[in-house]
Amino acid sequence: MPDWNTLLDTPQKVRTAILCGLVALATLAAVIVYAVRAPGSGPEGDVPPPESGAASAAPQESASPGPSEAPEQSAGLVGLVPALTIDEARALALADAGVSEAEAEVSREALAEHNGIWVYEFRFRTQAARYEYTLNANSGEVRTMVKETADASGPAASTPPQSAPPAQTARPSQTPAATQPPASANPPAADVGIEGAKTAALKDAGVSAAQATFTKAEPDYEDGKLVYEIEFHTATHEYEYEILASTGGVYSRSAEAFQTTGAGTGSGGSAYIGMDRAKAAALEHAGLTAGQAAFTHASMDRDHGKMVYELEFRQGRTEYEYKIDAATGRILEHEMDVD
Repeated sequence: MPDWNTLLDTPQKVRTAILCGLVALATLAAVIVYAVRAPGSGPEGDVPPPESGAASAAPQESASPGPSEAPEQSAGLVGLVPALTIDEARALALADAGVSEAEAEVSREALAEHNGIWVYEFRFRTQAARYEYTLNANSGEVRTMVKETADASGPAASTPPQSAPPAQTARPSQTPAATQPPASANPPAADVGIEGAKTAALKDAGVSAAQATFTKAEPDYEDGKLVYEIEFHTATHEYEYEILASTGGVYSRSAEAFQTTGAGTGSGGSAYIGMDRAKAAALEHAGLTAGQAAFTHASMDRDHGKMVYELEFRQGRTEYEYKIDAATGRILEHEMDVD
């Protein structure tokens, strides 16, 4: 053990010892303060958790716009197959028009793409009006609607407001007797009359009066022109004609074969292969099965003097169009288009 008396025998040594002791005390105090403040950093360190909480909240805020992007996506071309079937879309169009399935005579049903959006196009008529609809094939929203009505019991000027504007503006100039009763009641001198219109329709269709059963024959207006709407059917087909009252010429025509699986022969000896066989011929030529294709249009019409089946169907991103000879089944035209 050191001899403190010897170590502190001079005032200088005493001062040195005191200085060393103070330095030691200061060092000890610094250590104590550091040791005390280190746990105390916890409260100050508690500040980051709120920051991290804010940071964790930030992704939620940035992610919130996600749902708002969905409507933009749904407004576009969603998938290769629309959400609605053509039957569902037709039901929506008829409901919007206030027309039942039994009242409507549908002449066009088609799937198309308008500005990157799938749409269904419908055209149908009732005894009182004609309708044209375009519906969003995914949401069912009505995009366009045209309604044409014709009042067969009074002059052309009494046509309801929904009728097409061209018909309203053109009728007074093209129908001299605008204030006279309808053509069927008091036809002008140049009018062929209903019987003349029937005769013209039968001649164009190549059907005799004995073969035909008429279901409709009445006057109407198309683009300001007075026409007769003539509808009749035979044992195998149904026909719709619009005959110009002034000349007896054909303004429009359509013919549809009754749905059969084989050839149908009318009493006049004319035979057609039937819609089902026409579809099968088109699918075979395209190398597809019935389960792979979705038909969007199927009709029968006269083309360059012969009856043809017009078919449109899709498979994935590919659209097919075919014209098939209704009598022989021969493929007359075909197109393939990839979206």
